[in-house]
Amino acid sequence: MKVVVGIPSYNNADTIGFVVKQAAEGLKKYFGGGIIVNADGGSADGTRDVVMRTEVPEGIEVYSFVYKWPIPGKGSAMKEIMEFARARDADAVVFVDSDLRSITPEWIYRFAKPVEEGYDFVAPLYIRHKWDGTITNNIAYPMTASLYGLDVRQPIGGDFGVSARAIDVYLEDEALWKTDVARFGVDIFLTTTAIARKLKLVQVSLGMKIHNPKDPAASLGPMFNQVVGTLFMLMRRYEDIWRPVKEIRPVETWGEPVEGEPEPVKVSLDLLKERARELFAKEEETLREVLAKETFECVKKALETFEFPDELWARVLYDGAVAYKRGLLKNAEPLIPLYFAKTADFVIRTMEMSTMEAEKLVRERARVFLREKPYLVERW
Repeated sequence: MKVVVGIPSYNNADTIGFVVKQAAEGLKKYFGGGIIVNADGGSADGTRDVVMRTEVPEGIEVYSFVYKWPIPGKGSAMKEIMEFARARDADAVVFVDSDLRSITPEWIYRFAKPVEEGYDFVAPLYIRHKWDGTITNNIAYPMTASLYGLDVRQPIGGDFGVSARAIDVYLEDEALWKTDVARFGVDIFLTTTAIARKLKLVQVSLGMKIHNPKDPAASLGPMFNQVVGTLFMLMRRYEDIWRPVKEIRPVETWGEPVEGEPEPVKVSLDLLKERARELFAKEEETLREVLAKETFECVKKALETFEFPDELWARVLYDGAVAYKRGLLKNAEPLIPLYFAKTADFVIRTMEMSTMEAEKLVRERARVFLREKPYLVERW
């Protein structure tokens, strides 16, 4: 089987060499060789030099280029990796993030082997610290599971395996790549499209994910906007798929789930609260228009106490999706203060919990979203 490992990057010189080395060893050990291709966003720190200088076993080809797609972002890098792979008649592409510190050669096998056995989309299943992946835990996971009815735990995990068939589906509509799919919207696009287009899907157990996490209060605003905006855009596109879904079904998983406590992720709770209140004041009039009256009043109370129940949070996102569909919301940015408030609520609730205990709350959140789904269907 011909496997390409794609590594999108932007200023990752300090971590990408390790990723290249592990990927190369995985390709050599399990597939006898293969191709590593780095699509870079024009790094100024020598990222591409590190890629090309990393020693790899015989039989591994390594390429690095600056992607040409004019929209800067992770999606543009992944688009050109898929085009590269298709031009080389690859059977599978394994995408891995350039800041991974927990990747092993086995990750390449686990992402690529299911493709050899007939799967089109391989999603990661790993343990992340309870405060890592706040957009996943608060939005991407419960929304994807409740809307489309498949329990894909890491729909924006960043690391995936895709088949040649899936690549054809992803690249068929170039107009989509002129949206936030070209940026951080790419992961939710890949997952949602795989589900909605009924590609054969599996999750693979990978153990711990250790990377360079970001404090949500400090840096995740643009990512929120791009992920949520793409999610809302795809809801319009795939309305006929998600509307009738009334249950969440398990997804086949390769490998046994791993338990443990990942290294801590720091979150600035005071900064989350401060940003939530400050940005709410700025977006209040827009949110009054976007949210149902009762939802808006409940949100104002939640910002006083930072008790933000999952039922209320589901209605906030459902109201946001409806407003986006109607053109009242041009992008998801006005919802950012409420995301900060919900994240603060989760941090407070899980302060004394282990990651595995907090995981139960996240899993239950998807069920709450499903119970609230009739509210979305009625307003849609």
